[in-house]
Amino acid sequence: MIVYFNSKFLHKDDVKISPFDRAFLFADGAYEALRSYNQKLFRLEDHLKRFEHSLNELSIPFSDFNNLEIIAGELAKKNNINSEYSVYMQISRGISFPRTHHFVNNITPNVFAFVKPIADNRKQVEEGVSVILEKDLRWLRCDIKSTSVLPAVMASQKAFLSGAFEAVLYRNNLITEGSHTSFFAVKNNILYTTPLSNYILNGITRKVVLELCKENQIEFSEENIRTDELKSYDEFFITGTTTEVTPIIKIDDWFVNNGKPGKVTKDIQRLFNFYTKNY
Repeated sequence: MIVYFNSKFLHKDDVKISPFDRAFLFADGAYEALRSYNQKLFRLEDHLKRFEHSLNELSIPFSDFNNLEIIAGELAKKNNINSEYSVYMQISRGISFPRTHHFVNNITPNVFAFVKPIADNRKQVEEGVSVILEKDLRWLRCDIKSTSVLPAVMASQKAFLSGAFEAVLYRNNLITEGSHTSFFAVKNNILYTTPLSNYILNGITRKVVLELCKENQIEFSEENIRTDELKSYDEFFITGTTTEVTPIIKIDDWFVNNGKPGKVTKDIQRLFNFYTKNY
């Protein structure tokens, strides 16, 4: 695999990163994950705007955002990927020695990226998935797409070991989001999702779904969803860059809608699929 590291395209085994890189020592960095539709990066400007927000909030100096699209295209070409692909881009604060918690602002950031073909997710999207509920133990700046994601990793691992697709997180009995997805609920044909705040990431697919709702007169509300009221809802789904719009058919031991994707979820899937097909 050919990857990108600090202005060079290298074989992944030839990349050398110092152990004093602050991403290695402190998870001091930010990242973005994008995907293509029709060989075109989906909602690139939204992703770059979010990336810039994360880096600004972390005081990591970086301005060459326009070059990231070129890097992604070159990576796809150099890796002979002719199908749809996903892109991972990470920018760390850089190398600092000796190890100290504080930092100076003249460190040169390290920029890393790789691409891979999109995995086939048709089974999950069509049939739905199971999720587990997990307490949200993450830090209070989840609006920053930081590389410091260990609590989300552990929640995702617990879901994996239990045979579930995702862990849906809650804080003070209020749903926040999935470990790597946004969360939606439906009641009486009205769509609900947690309002944006420092507790959740501003999901790009989440944003697209709400835009599609506005355009197609599907009523929605950004308001908190209580864990003790989940069974009063009719259907659920999660969204994400590679997750797209995936129905939830089981939460812990409870089968939602008799274990079948709901009508509103299917309607939104159709709208989303049409939108991406013609993107």
